[in-house]
Amino acid sequence: MVKEIETQRHEATSTRECILVVDDDKAFRVATKTLLEDEGYRVSLAAQGEEALARLRSEEFDLLLSDLVMEQMSGIALLKEVKKAWPELPVIMATGFGSIQTAVEAMRLGAIDYLTKPSNNEELLIKIRRALDGMRKDRELQMLRQELQSTYSFGNMITRSEKMKAVIRQIQQVADTDVNILVQGESGTGKELVARALHFNSKRRANPFVVVNCSAIPENLLESELFGYEKGAFTGATRQRSGRFEEAHTGTLFLDEIGDISLGVQTKLLRVLQEKTFERVGGNNSITVDTRVVVATNRNLEMMTRQGDFREDLFYRLNVFPITLPPLRERIEDIPLLAEHFIQQHADLAQGNVKYVAPNVVSDMMNYSWRGNVRELENLLKRAIIKSTSDTITSIELPTIEHTAPAVSREPAASVNLSTPFKDYLNTIIRDAEEKYLLRMLRLYKGNINQIARLMDVDRKTIYRKMSDYSIDPSAYRD
Repeated sequence: MVKEIETQRHEATSTRECILVVDDDKAFRVATKTLLEDEGYRVSLAAQGEEALARLRSEEFDLLLSDLVMEQMSGIALLKEVKKAWPELPVIMATGFGSIQTAVEAMRLGAIDYLTKPSNNEELLIKIRRALDGMRKDRELQMLRQELQSTYSFGNMITRSEKMKAVIRQIQQVADTDVNILVQGESGTGKELVARALHFNSKRRANPFVVVNCSAIPENLLESELFGYEKGAFTGATRQRSGRFEEAHTGTLFLDEIGDISLGVQTKLLRVLQEKTFERVGGNNSITVDTRVVVATNRNLEMMTRQGDFREDLFYRLNVFPITLPPLRERIEDIPLLAEHFIQQHADLAQGNVKYVAPNVVSDMMNYSWRGNVRELENLLKRAIIKSTSDTITSIELPTIEHTAPAVSREPAASVNLSTPFKDYLNTIIRDAEEKYLLRMLRLYKGNINQIARLMDVDRKTIYRKMSDYSIDPSAYRD
């Protein structure tokens, strides 16, 4: 397992950057190509500026290394053209004359660095690594900003439910603090989405967000995964490795399924939360980290503490600011919005041909119990998108054993035309589901309005008003 983790980590970080070398000196081109390829880079060559521009138009490069003095097009002229068309491409200029004035001019025009020829190989490699590291950081920061503006901004959290709006308010209150957060909720309710919203709306947003699924890592490997290990700490530990706490330094560490960790790991986790220090497995040196911790679970940690399966002091340390996500069955008004979102998100499964969900299908979904919550909804919609033969999903495979109650034998509300404005469409679907829900409650509780109002958390007047809206006679359901 350790070897597998190491292999995956190596593969994730071994992407080969591509460098374009431009110089009319063939000996310099060939020698530089050999040096860079030995370091693991991909290298393309061009003998003059026009050839370099042609290559840039047809291929993607991570860095341009160009001579300043060339016969057909000078390095300065090439630099100007590159910065017009590819302003983000880092450029290093080389000169055989060591002219400070020319180098300064190149830097003013956008070159990231320069070197003199004949160059020292180590100096050249250092400058290239520095330039590529800067480019990677710029790209990562840009991606983080795009994520912040789209996926994880509060405005794009899909809900019209009052319970979910309360969750969003909690996230807004606590996002920019450093307190520990415990996110609770059934499987599939979106606990990781809450953790990401907390991170990307905090002052740590530009720093790492690291996810660890505690239940997916064998117990004997979880400690080394979280805290790292020293070379020789155990069989297979051929080198020192940092753990997830170090990776999340200055950022956020999200520990999913925290209820599944052993008591031994709980003890070490408690110390990190209290003192912000720990030792790697097999090590003696204390490591200090500034990491915000967000944990999530679908288990009852309070009950686990009473049973001795979870440390009470760790529970109170984690439970500084609990956030509880409602199950999908308690926010059924979000189902039409979520359905529309998932159809757009997974449009490629049907080449973008599926655009709608038939009203009767939405109504069925709103009367389903959703034990798998939002994740189950997404998976069933993906399957329906794949199977659909038109632009509208006309059926969805809802397991019949999962329904919360027998189907109500009453005609559904009138269906709507696909040309109906979305707001009217949504209102019709919600009215249909609301009517069916009220009928089901009347049937289950034999027309007891007091009991139904208490279970629905509304007053009796609301129940009577709703029955009047739908022309329902409660006496028909009493014994």
